[in-house]
Amino acid sequence: MRVDRDEVLKVAVASGRAERAAAEASAYAAFRSRFDLGDIAEALTLYLTTLLDEGLPTRAIWERLHLLDLDRRLRGLAPWHRQPDVQTFLRGLFSDRPVGDRHSHYDPLYLELVHAMVDACRVSTPDQRRALAASIVQGRLGLSAAAMARLRWRDVQIGTHQVQIRLATKVGRGAAVAQTHSLDASFGDTRCPVAAIRSLRSLGGGEFVFGANGRSIDVNRLGRLLKSGGQDASAPAQRRDPALLLIGYAAGLRTGEALHLRQRDVDTQDRGLVVSVPGRRRLTYLPSAAAPAYDPATAWSTWLQQLETGGLRHPDGLAFHATNFSVIFEKGLAEVGLNRLVHQRAEEAGLTGRFAWTSLRTGMIRTAVRDGVRSHVIASHADLVSLGSVQRHERRETLLSDRNVAGKLGL
Repeated sequence: MRVDRDEVLKVAVASGRAERAAAEASAYAAFRSRFDLGDIAEALTLYLTTLLDEGLPTRAIWERLHLLDLDRRLRGLAPWHRQPDVQTFLRGLFSDRPVGDRHSHYDPLYLELVHAMVDACRVSTPDQRRALAASIVQGRLGLSAAAMARLRWRDVQIGTHQVQIRLATKVGRGAAVAQTHSLDASFGDTRCPVAAIRSLRSLGGGEFVFGANGRSIDVNRLGRLLKSGGQDASAPAQRRDPALLLIGYAAGLRTGEALHLRQRDVDTQDRGLVVSVPGRRRLTYLPSAAAPAYDPATAWSTWLQQLETGGLRHPDGLAFHATNFSVIFEKGLAEVGLNRLVHQRAEEAGLTGRFAWTSLRTGMIRTAVRDGVRSHVIASHADLVSLGSVQRHERRETLLSDRNVAGKLGL
């Protein structure tokens, strides 16, 4: 007589462990009931992800899954760990890296979030603001870097239509003579002296107009800023990052694809870009955006001009180089550099969540799903091998609506 394995299991399992399995199954059932979820693998991965977000150690999550599997086997059901979605979750559970298209523990970057990150790239840094204001003051009044480094707020009066700067000059042993100079506003001009000097108020220079960290700025540092012509040394990254974010999002570039993309692979056409992504079976078309600020072709053209200036424009050259201050290196970005870029720009844009480079690709797919783009069109554009990958994103996007678990948990 053949004995069923599950019947043997019921006899072999200690009563205490069986009770713990039943308790865990009850907790999982309550989770599903709370958010009206079916008993499917997708719901289980959301449950386990919630435990992970609550700070439960990975080994403890693994034990929870074992208990849920045991409960199912005791009830004559197949264990969860055989399900493809659960297997993918487990592969990512013990790794800091994204697990690919089938599942991601990182939040998607939807189109509007990418736009916010691009806007953050263009916000002037503190040194850019100092450089702009210093170049304007020097051009109008002829002041040296040393004189501007000593300039205090008590000597500056900012009005709506002009800014007045009082300067004390001393000749020989005579008494210092104070002179007041007026700089008129030029509304709508990026080099408006009133706006440029007013922007220095929030930089933490204490009593000094061009100060930093509550003290007067180093004269040599201010001199270097003046030589930049009003542009901070971080400008290369500010030109690279919008192009990288917009092309990476619109093309749904995987990490390896972004790292190995060459300048010859990005072709500018009248109505957008045509990208020949290495390893993909077909060309990827990126139509021009209605707003030039978020147009991949415009951002790419700006970055190419920067590469031209740095002597790095060449068809066989890397599309995106590593940068450091004013330097564009010949070497390309590393994977950690892509993730750091996304982290930095997301933080500057005020976004909250867990973001990595793969968040751009996931966000592109989710945005397309949200906008009602047909599954086969999404799969073709993202170079997915099957419609099943899109369907998984569709299920997750459905769960992210107002009446589902992910939306209520803020995942």
